[in-house]
Amino acid sequence: MGDVRYDGAGARLTADWALYRHALRAWQARGNVRLHKTLENGDRIEAHGERAAHDEAALTGTLDPAPGGLVGFLRTPVSGEPDRGEGGRLSWEGDSILTLSQGARIWGPRLELWSDTARYERAGKRLVLAGGRPVLHKIEGEWTTALKADSIVAAEEPRRIEASGKVEGWLIFKNPEKLKELAK
Repeated sequence: MGDVRYDGAGARLTADWALYRHALRAWQARGNVRLHKTLENGDRIEAHGERAAHDEAALTGTLDPAPGGLVGFLRTPVSGEPDRGEGGRLSWEGDSILTLSQGARIWGPRLELWSDTARYERAGKRLVLAGGRPVLHKIEGEWTTALKADSIVAAEEPRRIEASGKVEGWLIFKNPEKLKELAK
């Protein structure tokens, strides 16, 4: 852990070096940067990298890795095991949008994915995967699927996955009788 510590507004930052520009309301941090944030729904986000920037007025920010490295993150829901991820950059727009870009990879008990960019939009509970022929493997629930396409959008409300452009994959229902019910 670094020498710099900030704790406020549900977020915690540690780093080796940090600068806060009062007039701009903007943070910069370098060296072993660790971010911890508890979201309104109770989920916890933890991320680590080498450089971070945050604009308090716009509520936007970025976390970048050391050269040749990756940004890592952990999302721990209120109940259940965490999802892990890594990529070339993590950026955010308040608590509303979280984007893992420059080669996103996420894995956990709920899903696995690979994509150039993975963007989570909290308002619509949507996950948008784009670039590099994304792959999504949904693991938990009444059905499981793995697919590869030009773009993939997964939403919780309504619960659905939309894939477009040269879609390849499979879908398996855990209870075939339920599938027959849905087909009626």
